[in-house]
Amino acid sequence: MEAICVSQKTVVQVESALCCAKGSLAVEGLTLTAKQEQLVKDQLLGNVSHEAFVKQALKLSRHG
Repeated sequence: MEAICVSQKTVVQVESALCCAKGSLAVEGLTLTAKQEQLVKDQLLGNVSHEAFVKQALKLSRHG
């Protein structure tokens, strides 16, 4: 697997977007586990394909 170079700005943007999403979830009484949060970060940063993201997200939703 190739290493992917991600700019600091992109990382900051992902962190900001995730913070907003977590706030929206909190309003509904929902939270993300550390594994779910890392999966979202990995997908947004381009470290995991959409197909792999969906597969892992379904797995996490069923088994934590």
